Amino acid sequence: GGGMGGGNSQEQAVSVDMSAAVQQTLSVVSGASAFGATTNVDMLLQRAKEVVAPDSALQDKVHFIFNNLSATNIDQKEKDLSASLGEQHLPWLCQYIVIKRAAQEQNYHSLYLQLVDRMDRRMAQLAKNVIMTTIENIKVLLADDKIRSSSSLRSLLKNLGSWLGALTLSRNKPILQRELDFRFLILDAYDNGRLIAVIPFVAKVMDSCANSRIFRPPNPWTMLVLGLLAELHPMPDLKLTIKFEVEVLCKNLNKDLKDIKPSSVFKGRTVAKEGNTDWTSRTGASGLGALKPLPAVPDARLMAAAAGLSGMGSSVSMSAGALSLPTVTDESALQVAGQVAQNQQMQQPQQQPQQQQQQQ
Repeated sequence: GGGMGGGNSQEQAVSVDMSAAVQQTLSVVSGASAFGATTNVDMLLQRAKEVVAPDSALQDKVHFIFNNLSATNIDQKEKDLSASLGEQHLPWLCQYIVIKRAAQEQNYHSLYLQLVDRMDRRMAQLAKNVIMTTIENIKVLLADDKIRSSSSLRSLLKNLGSWLGALTLSRNKPILQRELDFRFLILDAYDNGRLIAVIPFVAKVMDSCANSRIFRPPNPWTMLVLGLLAELHPMPDLKLTIKFEVEVLCKNLNKDLKDIKPSSVFKGRTVAKEGNTDWTSRTGASGLGALKPLPAVPDARLMAAAAGLSGMGSSVSMSAGALSLPTVTDESALQVAGQVAQNQQMQQPQQQPQQQQQQQ
């Protein structure tokens, strides 16, 4: 949709002259694997509603205003913007702010919020429309299958989560269930292997509860969402990154995870963990019964691995393989190996500085 992709062919033509490093940086920022590839932001633009776009000169002007926006000139820039754009450009402006700016530039969110607030006095419903456009784009990202595998899509989603929280919860405005149902989102993500995208997103939105006199704990809606996260957190094999998001959120809200009453909605729900990005894989069937009897070789490997862990460096890669053998002897072999490693360290103090340098 929208005419915002207008400058793209020119931008791509220019990018050919850039150094590889600059291109790499740009592609990381925009989420494209190489210049000329469709970026994730383009994907959002393509799925956006058709809107009346200003002519390219006016688009350039808007772009220029945003690029030069700062806390000191915001009043002047807001006047320039309001004078340049008419009511008919409102839907285009919302898409521009959300997709081209908020989704990509998390560090400027507070500046863009101030701008939206000021413009909202002149352009009726701007703030409301920005919220709706934000939710539309969040839904587009959540529905995309690539969200499991693409960290750049997830980063857009997280940015829009922070942005949504700042527009709503921070200002004591609710996120209506009919617009975005968090309980359903989390349950659905659990069932469909999308926790890796949904939990960081939810955490970013919920961060804003900390600044809200209404939504900070013990607000019932907030505690309901935290209860779901508290039920997920202790699950065995849940990816550490997901657990970490929950811990950071609790810290930001000054809540101790152990003081949150976990929900009980996941009980009785089974999930296929094999090949599922939400869970750390334990290759093969679980349980000791499924394991083939192991040859006697691993003990030597364990010894080598333990020596590697004590700082030899080179054999650490092997240790990963060696330590994942869940046999009964592992425990004692590891203890012995640990003992051996300690003895070695005591005997070889002169090697320490050199090893530390290698690690750095």
